[in-house]
Amino acid sequence: MNWLFTIILLAVSLALFYQVVTLRALLRAMEAAIHKRRRILPQLSRKRLERLDAANFIDSINTLIDEHSEVANQKTTHLDQAEALLNAVHEAIIVFDSEKIIEFANSAAENLFRDGKTLKGQRIENSLRSMSLVEFIESSLAEESIEPCQIEIKKGEEALWMEVTLSQIRANKSEEMDSKLLILYDISRLKKLEVTRREFVANVSHELKTPLTIIKGFAEALIDKNTKIKSSDRDKFANKIFNNAERLHVLVEDLLTLSRLESLPESISLSKQPLASFFEEVAEGYRSRLDPEKQVIIVNVEQTIGELYFDRFRIQQVLDNIIENTYRYAPGFSKIELNAELKEDNSIVECSVVDDGPGIADGHLSQIFERFYRVDEGRSRERGGTGLGLSIVKHIVQQHGGTVFAKSKIGEGTSVYFCLPVLNK
Repeated sequence: MNWLFTIILLAVSLALFYQVVTLRALLRAMEAAIHKRRRILPQLSRKRLERLDAANFIDSINTLIDEHSEVANQKTTHLDQAEALLNAVHEAIIVFDSEKIIEFANSAAENLFRDGKTLKGQRIENSLRSMSLVEFIESSLAEESIEPCQIEIKKGEEALWMEVTLSQIRANKSEEMDSKLLILYDISRLKKLEVTRREFVANVSHELKTPLTIIKGFAEALIDKNTKIKSSDRDKFANKIFNNAERLHVLVEDLLTLSRLESLPESISLSKQPLASFFEEVAEGYRSRLDPEKQVIIVNVEQTIGELYFDRFRIQQVLDNIIENTYRYAPGFSKIELNAELKEDNSIVECSVVDDGPGIADGHLSQIFERFYRVDEGRSRERGGTGLGLSIVKHIVQQHGGTVFAKSKIGEGTSVYFCLPVLNK
């Protein structure tokens, strides 16, 4: 009888031991699956699992793992989409933690500060190229309110102006705000426009002040009853007033023209017309002003140039402004040439106005198309120049899709070129 009891006890012990071993193996499989975030795939059959009362438990865990994987995949997808979106933004964006370690930087930030190399994992103060920017971050972190700031950043030889903002990132209302979001908006172009605007206003004020002062002075002399003025002097005063009023009129007209060209770039009206006959027509308008014994105006248009798309009124303004400059600043010329030839596989027509006047020094050639620039300010004002003629030329040609430039040698004359694209409509 004892031996039967011993056999039964041994059998029960073996069964329990087997179940323990099986459960341990199952638990290890569950632990590995949870650690690797994958479904539990037990080697035991469904019936064996049910006998161990583990089937429903495993099903529940597999459901949780599936849900977690789905959420993780969605989170990864959202993060990838957010990163792609931030990398497409032109503004430089940097996220850093409470230890000032960069957690994220978009492509614009990496191009700005490390020439495209990654910024992630770098300390913020070691990565930025501007001490002013680092000081802004330090002061902003020390204060509760963070106001935007304009900061200059050097990138090689280029100086960039950035409007910088810093804000806190709150992932959850119950969590502390550890991460910071740094955004840099490039306002370099706005800064340049601001400088240009100030210079333009200053130049216009200066140009208006001189003729207005002259007009006011002579007008006061004429209306002063206590001052005896000779009749001949009165005529001189009246001429001075008229000439300076005319100068003001020309200046205002040039300013209005320049304003219209800059604010309404679509204002040109292109039409197809022959270039050679147009150049001849322009030249004919100046022949009456020439000394036929000493001066001549010649038109040279390449025969292969037929009809071209351009705004007749605007291109006549271009030619008039260039030719008038020759009359004004090189009155001793003996020849003016209006030339046109095809360039660059017949895709561009290069037009030029060439004179044999005194020429322009090399140091001035790159600046003569700027507003109010004068090679000789005294002579320019004396001869009624506004300093806007070649600037108007530049704007008109650019609206046609072309370019302008000049060549000159002292004592040999000046050539002003403007290139027009050959359009096929």
